[in-house]
Amino acid sequence: MLGSIAEIVPEKSGTAIYALDRSLESILASFAPPVVGVLAQHVYGFKPIPKGSSESIQIETDRGNAASLAKALYTAIGLPMAICCFIYSFLYCTYPRDRERARMVALVESEMQQLEVEDSIKEESCEVHLSESNVMNGKFDIDYPEHRLG
Repeated sequence: MLGSIAEIVPEKSGTAIYALDRSLESILASFAPPVVGVLAQHVYGFKPIPKGSSESIQIETDRGNAASLAKALYTAIGLPMAICCFIYSFLYCTYPRDRERARMVALVESEMQQLEVEDSIKEESCEVHLSESNVMNGKFDIDYPEHRLG
Protein backbone atom coordinates (compact mmCIF):
# COMPACT_ATOMS: atom_id res chain seq x y z
CA MET A 1 0.00 0.00 0.00
CA LEU A 2 2.90 2.34 0.65
CA GLY A 3 3.79 2.50 -3.05
CA SER A 4 0.28 3.45 -4.06
CA ILE A 5 0.12 6.11 -1.35
CA ALA A 6 3.34 7.64 -2.65
CA GLU A 7 1.84 8.01 -6.13
CA ILE A 8 -1.34 9.86 -5.15
CA VAL A 9 -0.28 11.92 -2.11
CA PRO A 10 1.75 15.12 -2.50
CA GLU A 11 5.39 14.57 -1.61
CA LYS A 12 5.33 17.06 1.26
CA SER A 13 2.37 15.24 2.88
CA GLY A 14 3.63 11.69 2.35
CA THR A 15 5.09 11.07 5.80
CA ALA A 16 2.05 12.53 7.57
CA ILE A 17 -0.34 10.35 5.56
CA TYR A 18 1.80 7.27 6.17
CA ALA A 19 1.85 7.99 9.93
CA LEU A 20 -1.93 8.47 9.91
CA ASP A 21 -2.36 5.16 8.08
CA ARG A 22 -0.17 3.30 10.57
CA SER A 23 -1.95 4.95 13.53
CA LEU A 24 -5.41 4.02 12.29
CA GLU A 25 -4.30 0.46 11.64
CA SER A 26 -2.85 0.17 15.16
CA ILE A 27 -5.96 1.62 16.75
CA LEU A 28 -8.22 -0.80 14.91
CA ALA A 29 -5.92 -3.73 15.71
CA SER A 30 -6.15 -2.93 19.42
CA PHE A 31 -9.83 -3.89 19.35
CA ALA A 32 -9.13 -7.44 18.10
CA PRO A 33 -8.52 -9.26 21.43
CA PRO A 34 -11.70 -8.01 23.12
CA VAL A 35 -13.74 -8.74 19.98
CA VAL A 36 -12.38 -12.30 19.84
CA GLY A 37 -13.23 -12.76 23.54
CA VAL A 38 -16.78 -11.45 23.15
CA LEU A 39 -17.37 -13.53 20.02
CA ALA A 40 -15.99 -16.69 21.62
CA GLN A 41 -18.00 -16.29 24.81
CA HIS A 42 -21.32 -14.86 23.63
CA VAL A 43 -21.63 -16.08 20.05
CA TYR A 44 -19.72 -19.38 19.88
CA GLY A 45 -20.33 -20.70 23.40
CA PHE A 46 -16.98 -20.53 25.22
CA LYS A 47 -17.57 -21.78 28.78
CA PRO A 48 -15.20 -21.95 31.73
CA ILE A 49 -14.37 -25.41 33.05
CA PRO A 50 -16.59 -26.16 36.05
CA LYS A 51 -14.73 -26.68 39.34
CA GLY A 52 -14.56 -30.22 40.58
CA SER A 53 -15.44 -31.73 37.18
CA SER A 54 -13.98 -35.00 36.00
CA GLU A 55 -11.10 -35.19 33.55
CA SER A 56 -13.34 -36.32 30.70
CA ILE A 57 -15.62 -33.27 31.24
CA GLN A 58 -12.55 -30.99 31.32
CA ILE A 59 -11.27 -32.45 28.04
CA GLU A 60 -14.68 -32.12 26.40
CA THR A 61 -15.02 -28.51 27.64
CA ASP A 62 -11.48 -27.69 26.42
CA ARG A 63 -12.32 -29.06 22.97
CA GLY A 64 -15.50 -27.04 22.81
CA ASN A 65 -13.66 -23.93 24.01
CA ALA A 66 -10.91 -24.47 21.44
CA ALA A 67 -13.54 -24.70 18.70
CA SER A 68 -15.21 -21.53 20.03
CA LEU A 69 -11.90 -19.64 20.02
CA ALA A 70 -11.05 -20.91 16.53
CA LYS A 71 -14.40 -19.73 15.17
CA ALA A 72 -14.05 -16.38 16.93
CA LEU A 73 -10.53 -15.88 15.53
CA TYR A 74 -11.67 -16.84 12.05
CA THR A 75 -14.56 -14.39 12.28
CA ALA A 76 -12.40 -11.59 13.72
CA ILE A 77 -9.86 -12.04 10.91
CA GLY A 78 -12.04 -13.12 7.98
CA LEU A 79 -14.81 -10.57 8.23
CA PRO A 80 -12.52 -7.48 8.36
CA MET A 81 -10.42 -8.94 5.53
CA ALA A 82 -13.52 -9.40 3.38
CA ILE A 83 -14.59 -5.81 4.11
CA CYS A 84 -11.08 -4.53 3.22
CA CYS A 85 -11.07 -6.49 -0.03
CA PHE A 86 -14.47 -5.06 -0.91
CA ILE A 87 -13.40 -1.48 -0.15
CA TYR A 88 -9.99 -1.81 -1.82
CA SER A 89 -11.63 -3.23 -4.95
CA PHE A 90 -13.01 0.27 -5.57
CA LEU A 91 -9.42 1.48 -5.91
CA TYR A 92 -9.28 -0.28 -9.28
CA CYS A 93 -11.90 2.20 -10.46
CA THR A 94 -10.61 5.37 -8.77
CA TYR A 95 -6.87 4.88 -8.47
CA PRO A 96 -5.84 5.53 -12.10
CA ARG A 97 -7.79 8.81 -12.14
CA ASP A 98 -6.37 9.85 -8.75
CA ARG A 99 -2.83 9.04 -9.88
CA GLU A 100 -3.20 11.14 -13.05
CA ARG A 101 -4.68 14.02 -11.05
CA ALA A 102 -1.77 13.88 -8.61
CA ARG A 103 0.71 13.86 -11.49
CA MET A 104 -0.93 16.90 -13.07
CA VAL A 105 -0.91 18.80 -9.77
CA ALA A 106 2.77 17.97 -9.27
CA LEU A 107 3.55 19.07 -12.84
CA VAL A 108 1.71 22.37 -12.40
CA GLU A 109 3.47 23.02 -9.08
CA SER A 110 6.89 22.32 -10.59
CA GLU A 111 6.17 24.62 -13.53
CA MET A 112 5.04 27.37 -11.16
CA GLN A 113 8.24 26.99 -9.16
CA GLN A 114 10.27 27.12 -12.36
CA LEU A 115 8.51 30.34 -13.40
CA GLU A 116 9.13 31.87 -9.98
CA VAL A 117 12.84 31.01 -10.23
CA GLU A 118 13.05 32.49 -13.71
CA ASP A 119 11.27 35.67 -12.59
CA SER A 120 13.61 36.09 -9.64
CA ILE A 121 16.63 35.62 -11.92
CA LYS A 122 15.28 38.25 -14.32
CA GLU A 123 14.66 40.68 -11.46
CA GLU A 124 18.18 40.16 -10.10
CA SER A 125 19.75 40.73 -13.51
CA CYS A 126 18.03 44.10 -13.94
CA GLU A 127 19.91 46.81 -12.01
CA VAL A 128 18.61 50.25 -11.24
CA HIS A 129 21.21 53.03 -10.93
CA LEU A 130 20.16 56.04 -8.95
CA SER A 131 22.08 59.16 -8.31
CA GLU A 132 21.00 62.08 -6.15
CA SER A 133 20.67 64.43 -9.08
CA ASN A 134 18.61 61.95 -11.10
CA VAL A 135 16.31 61.26 -8.14
CA MET A 136 15.69 64.97 -7.71
CA ASN A 137 14.93 65.31 -11.43
CA GLY A 138 12.81 62.13 -11.51
CA LYS A 139 15.22 60.30 -13.85
CA PHE A 140 16.18 56.66 -13.41
CA ASP A 141 18.83 54.72 -15.32
CA ILE A 142 18.05 51.02 -15.78
CA ASP A 143 20.71 48.66 -17.13
CA TYR A 144 19.41 45.50 -18.76
CA PRO A 145 21.76 42.59 -19.32
CA GLU A 146 23.00 41.78 -22.81
CA HIS A 147 21.51 38.29 -22.83
CA ARG A 148 17.83 37.51 -22.23
CA LEU A 149 16.58 34.51 -20.30
CA GLY A 150 13.79 32.81 -22.06
